[in-house]
Amino acid sequence: MVITESNPMQHSLQAIGIQFDEVSGTVRERLEELLRHNLSVTEIGQTALLAFMTVFELRNLIAAWPFLAGKEQLSKILERNRVIWSGKKFTFDLTFQPIVYSIINITPDSFYDGAPQNLTLEYIEQRVRDDLDAGADVIEFGGKSSRPGYEDISPEVEWQRLAEPLRAIRATFPAAVIAIDTDEAYVMEQALLAGADIINDIDGFDTEAKLAVLAKYHPAVVVMNNGRAGFTHADNVYDELPVFFAEKQAELLAHGLQAEQIVVDPGVGFFDKRNGMDSVERMKTTGLLTKLGLPVMIAISRKSFMSKVFNLPVAERLYSTLIFEQMLLSAGGRIIRAHDTRATRLLVDGYVEYQEH
Repeated sequence: MVITESNPMQHSLQAIGIQFDEVSGTVRERLEELLRHNLSVTEIGQTALLAFMTVFELRNLIAAWPFLAGKEQLSKILERNRVIWSGKKFTFDLTFQPIVYSIINITPDSFYDGAPQNLTLEYIEQRVRDDLDAGADVIEFGGKSSRPGYEDISPEVEWQRLAEPLRAIRATFPAAVIAIDTDEAYVMEQALLAGADIINDIDGFDTEAKLAVLAKYHPAVVVMNNGRAGFTHADNVYDELPVFFAEKQAELLAHGLQAEQIVVDPGVGFFDKRNGMDSVERMKTTGLLTKLGLPVMIAISRKSFMSKVFNLPVAERLYSTLIFEQMLLSAGGRIIRAHDTRATRLLVDGYVEYQEH
């Protein structure tokens, strides 16, 4: 039996193509039995099979592999498609285990939790404790709203909002993985000096000042294309985003980052002129973006496009959020950025349980 990966130049979590050549007789019968639960199996002549499978199906196939030859090659294919996100003090193997990335906004104009009582240090510490207990893998702080129509503030004001909570949480929860959501180079540097692990930039690290911060500190990053700057490579997101992120990855690598430090975010909910359909199309790029071999963030939690698609207010967007998140997990997304930590943790655990059997 000869085993080859059909497209070794791309990565996948959901459709790894594997061709089995020189299979016949009882070997073919046994192989077909092993692949009986896989719906994407094609006969190629009388002595070959082509199967497309998820990473979960491939892992199960390796575990059940009965033949003397072939197991090592299958294991190499699985390893090549493995997806890792790492920083200086954390490593997440996302291949089989998505993570929950919890949002805590320290902004008076947040669409979700901008009430004054939610901005106190006591509230923030309790919220972090509750989210970690509920299964959060990462805690993200944001000091400036980025919702459509937001009012911009100075970097100094943004950092003033973030400084005390970040330092307090870093001291109280030393093992926590902490991200900062900012599009300002000054805030990025101050946050890294105060102990942040991850920088999330909605503008995709689009200035030399930001890139200089990355080159100096080498943090883990989340890179977004939010659409607000328009398209450069194509007139649609399906062609634009893969090229944009491939070029951005090369730029970040040139500034000293490793591929395992980079997460991409297709920017759902930032640019939407067609009654929510722009956001839906950006969600649907998730599977395409996994081909880069980088983790793809699912960042749709309670966003306003759902009011256009489903006519739902913020308080009633949890169910539509979870429905879309489930679909995007199945497309290969692996990091869910969420307001509702417990519900999201249950979703992730249920997804993994389902895929493993």
